Amino acid sequence: MTAGRQRPGAQAGRRPEPPRRPARPVRRRGRRRAAAWWLAGGAALLLVAVALVWAFVYAPFRQEQIYPLDYVEELRAAAEEFSLDPCLVAGLVYCESSFQADAVSDVGAVGLTQIMPETGRWLAGKLGIEDYTPEMLLDPSTNLRMGCWYLRFLLDRYDGQHQEALTAYIAGQGQVDEWLKDETLSADGKTLDQIPGQDVKEYAAKVMRMYEEYRQAYGDVLGCGDAALESDGL
Repeated sequence: MTAGRQRPGAQAGRRPEPPRRPARPVRRRGRRRAAAWWLAGGAALLLVAVALVWAFVYAPFRQEQIYPLDYVEELRAAAEEFSLDPCLVAGLVYCESSFQADAVSDVGAVGLTQIMPETGRWLAGKLGIEDYTPEMLLDPSTNLRMGCWYLRFLLDRYDGQHQEALTAYIAGQGQVDEWLKDETLSADGKTLDQIPGQDVKEYAAKVMRMYEEYRQAYGDVLGCGDAALESDGL
């Protein structure tokens, strides 16, 4: 190349510019992180929404299906009249009739608290109910008053011991008295160490379990006590 001759397009006194590299693509890490945060936040909100629906809609509905509750005013009035915890009464009613006011057992027990017609006649006399007829046992208010009077009577008879009172409710006080006299069943003559018959044996414990379920599910509605009742070792 001839000295002093310039390259085409070159200007005197300037060095030629090196070729430019292709531009690097813009990194998208920031955008991806933001998207991930939004996704995580959305998932968390969805979980919160599901939890709220469960707590305030589905769980109460399911609870009501498993543990029905009717005749609240009648139940509370009868429980208060005879100084009983309404949730204990609710647990007993659940075990006896599942809150079916027209329930009739195979042996003829009637109504919410499953009163035998002849027992109803005796209870009517105690409560001052005149002109008693077995049909009265189908009336929720009357039936609950009878059942609550009888439960209070049994609790007082057995020194407030729920196991013995509830066992007498299903098996009869005469039968429980006989068992208490049997040293193989009761060491002290006051507390049943063993209860004959699987159904009778499990009854008191089942009522106390249902008492706790109703206390948790409907404590505010029924006005139950703050603390659970003594379960007498059940």
